[in-house]
Amino acid sequence: MADADAFLAKAEESLASAEDDFANERFNSCARGGYYAAFQAAVAALVFAGIRSRGRWEHDFVHSQFAGILVYRRKLYRVAFRSLLQQAFGIRANADYTEKQVHRQDVGRLLTLTRNLVQQMTERMNGNR
Repeated sequence: MADADAFLAKAEESLASAEDDFANERFNSCARGGYYAAFQAAVAALVFAGIRSRGRWEHDFVHSQFAGILVYRRKLYRVAFRSLLQQAFGIRANADYTEKQVHRQDVGRLLTLTRNLVQQMTERMNGNR
């Protein structure tokens, strides 16, 4: 599953950047990295489950397939992850496209859930080799 490995590696890199941004109180940048870490982990999960996109991995497709199929229908991931991508996307959109500043507690919760998703994805992939 080279594609799943590649997206998981990207998720880990994005998460590391987001955690560095959080530690240095760059919360808007943290929101961006946190969202992309969650998104890339979700893509890895979809690929690992045999779900493919038609071309690029579009955000709406990844959100709906991950939440609807892998979390809700197949119950492969915790219910807490069902709304993770939508919430993270909203926080990232505020950071990137509005004058609002992202708050520590918002990105702190995002990082915790994203870290848990990346960890669960890593364990799932390593356990099935």
